[in-house]
Amino acid sequence: MSAHSPFAMSVTNAAGARAKRRRRLRDALTAFLFLSPALVFLAVFVYVPSVTAFALAFWHYHLGGANTTWAGWSNFTDAVTFNIFQQSLANTFYYAAMMVPAILILSVVIAVLINKASRYYTFIRTLVLLPYATPAVGTAIGWLWIFDPTYGLANGVLHALGLHPSMWLQSPRMAMPSIAIYSLWHGLGFDVVIVMSALASVPKGILEAASVDGAGSARRFFRITLPLISPTMFFITIVTTIGTLQSFAQVYALTGGSGGPEFATTTTLFLIYETAFIYNHFSYASAMAVILVLIILGFTLIQRWAGRRFVFYQ
Repeated sequence: MSAHSPFAMSVTNAAGARAKRRRRLRDALTAFLFLSPALVFLAVFVYVPSVTAFALAFWHYHLGGANTTWAGWSNFTDAVTFNIFQQSLANTFYYAAMMVPAILILSVVIAVLINKASRYYTFIRTLVLLPYATPAVGTAIGWLWIFDPTYGLANGVLHALGLHPSMWLQSPRMAMPSIAIYSLWHGLGFDVVIVMSALASVPKGILEAASVDGAGSARRFFRITLPLISPTMFFITIVTTIGTLQSFAQVYALTGGSGGPEFATTTTLFLIYETAFIYNHFSYASAMAVILVLIILGFTLIQRWAGRRFVFYQ
């Protein structure tokens, strides 16, 4: 029988197909083996707790499982009509409204200034990123002294400028702005480094051509540089919005775990923590968590819609 006969060719093709399937199976098993630690971590610490929390929101659950009864939508209706939960949402939105614009503006301004200081570029970049690398609880201790109304550095600066001192964290009006100031100091460096990377990727030829055509530095920045880095700004907007809507560590550290004064710094995630682990109302806290997830999802979808229309992709 000739090696080029139809039968021989079909046998060869079948053997090649089997070998290809075996290679694909081996590659899939190898990939799964390397991914399995991450998948187990996500399953244990992300997916299973998320599903459990969603399920608990529809039950009246008590620690230990005794007398667990079906609640339906009652936990959700109780949550949305609870005045402290409503105030926590208002506090969270207020905090996000301060943080998102401030981070977007300051990260761009600082990144542009650092890029111009080419001689000390590495040193200044490290200095800006350093607060982000420090633990929030540790640095919060120092900022508690800064915000001290009697001996703090903040009021010392205000006094030197001839301004009235503030109660800062002890004032219901100034407590949340004080936390926002700390959060900006602590987290801004990460966004500055991202913007600096985006600025470095802007083609120099386009800027030089615009300069030759007579465009000034401000015109080049707003008409060329800013549109080209808009995908990075869009990413920072989404990440910052999600992060601010889940603010907890800075509130806990700066208020001593109280969320005060007068619930002025009680964010939604902080209230969920208190409800679940201080008062042991796990079902009620789960319903609040589901509502918060839906709010974050809504903001993300809105930002995604806006990104498709206002973000320039090269």
